[in-house]
This record gives sequence, C-alpha cells and structure tokens, in this order.
Amino acid sequence: MSKKKDEETITRVKKYDEKPKRPLFSYLIVGLLLVGLVYIYARYIGPRGFKVREYNIVNESIPSSFDGFSIVQFSDLELGSTFFVSDLEKLVKEINSLNPDVVVFTGDIVSNSYKLSDKEKTQAIEELSKIDPLIGKYSIRGDDDVYSGVYEEMMKESGFEDLSNSYELIYYKGLTPIVLYGLDSLRAGAQDYDTTFSYPSEEEDTTYMATYRILLAHEPDTAKYIEDYNISLMLAGHSHNSEINIPIVKDYYNIDGASTYYDEFYRHGKMELYISSGLGTSKYKMRLFDKASISIFRLYTD
Repeated sequence: MSKKKDEETITRVKKYDEKPKRPLFSYLIVGLLLVGLVYIYARYIGPRGFKVREYNIVNESIPSSFDGFSIVQFSDLELGSTFFVSDLEKLVKEINSLNPDVVVFTGDIVSNSYKLSDKEKTQAIEELSKIDPLIGKYSIRGDDDVYSGVYEEMMKESGFEDLSNSYELIYYKGLTPIVLYGLDSLRAGAQDYDTTFSYPSEEEDTTYMATYRILLAHEPDTAKYIEDYNISLMLAGHSHNSEINIPIVKDYYNIDGASTYYDEFYRHGKMELYISSGLGTSKYKMRLFDKASISIFRLYTD
C-alpha cells in the first residue's frame, strides 16, 4: 500500500516539475513584434532631430594664427526624405550658435526621389541665407545635386561659394593661409584634379604658402585618388555612416562612392578623414543607432 502511495507521490512531483510547452507560433509572434518595434523606431523616431559632433584637430602644419579656428560642416540635407524645409530653421540656429569661422556644405541638398516645389525652394534659400560665419561659407556638389538641377541656384542665392573643382585660400589673424579645396561628385560629376589642386603652382611665392590643406569631397572613397596632393584633412558625406549602425549589418549597407570608407573617422596615410552622418536619409529613410548630425572642427597647432 505504501509503495503505491509513493508512486502516486512521485507522479505528482513529476507533473508539478514539468513546464508547459510554448507553441512555436508564440515565439514567432514575439519575434515579429520586436522586429516591428525596431522598424517603427528606425523609420519614424531614429531620423528625427540631430546632434552636434565636436572634434579638436591638432596638427603642426596649422599656422599659429589659426589656433582655435572653427569649421562647421553639414551634409546630405536630402530635403524631402526625413529632413524637410521646415527643419532648416532649427538647423540654421544651431549652426549660428556655434559661432563658426567657416561653414561648409558637402553635398546633396535635395533627395533624388523628391521634387522641391518653388515655394519650398524659396523658403530653403531664405533659411540657408541666414547662416552667418565670420569668414565665409562654401559648398560642393553631391551626386544627387548633379541630377536635381537646383544646387547651383540654391547655393548661389544662399550666399555659398561653390568650390566644386576649385579652391580658396583662407586667411585668419595672419599672413599665412590654409587652403580649402573642393571636388565635384565622384559618382555623378567630373572631378578635375589638375584644376582643383593647381595651388600651389611652380611660380607660387612660397614665403607664406598654405601648408595645411583641407579637402571637401562628397563621396569619401575619393580618398583613394588624392594621395599625391598632401591633404591634411578631408571632410565628406554621402555614406550617412551606414544609417543602420549595427556591427556586421552596416558593412552590407555600403553604397557606391562609400564602399571603402563609410564610418565616422579614418586615417588614410597622413590624412584625417571625417565623414558626416548627414541630416536626411537615403532610399530606405531609416536610422538605427546613427543619429543625424552636424560637425564642428576646431583647429589647433602643436
């Protein structure tokens, strides 16, 4: 009799210890829910707003008169994607609050999938005209700018000097300048290295030659083609830093013109390469762990 009771007790204990099995479809539902939440965040929350990235650039080639000189870069507005004309007012106020000496725009003012209306164009020009650096503001064409047909008009009317395949000597508190080069789009334009890097020429007076050289280039892979021009600092955009910033995954998000260089920073020989995450987005219109941003660079000599 006791043996039978013991067996019944063991049976009850086993049944108590057994965990109920969850159907496979319940795990599937939870997985789909998580994927959905991530998508909603990446599509509707991640792209909103922007941050300011701050960098201190220390280089012995920087003239002492440029100690503390500041450059603000913004890139890839991609108006009509996830960044709109209505967002420009906040952007301009943030740029001006940084009190930059120079402001540079590194391409793609309008998304290639969006048609800017005349009213939006006028509003955008009005806002961009309010950017007010101490010395000047400069821009270069991105690949979308080549196709949109509005870049030249908008930049000119906004007071930006187009440096696509050109250069500008920048002076600040002294006689020795730095040189700011700009190249046209690698993918859609026509990069002219001879014209762009014609400074310094053989006839150039070397007494006050610019030895610190900055290049603006929309596509970061341009770095592979300018090794012979002694560039100290290159500022680029285009990659959006992959937009989906998950290890391994982001390596498969590369686009033409940013297949080698797409992260925030690289050192290419002696040159420092900084790539903006931009403000708008590309065709997928998503951001995950990759906040939109503008950048401020402060130059310091040794």
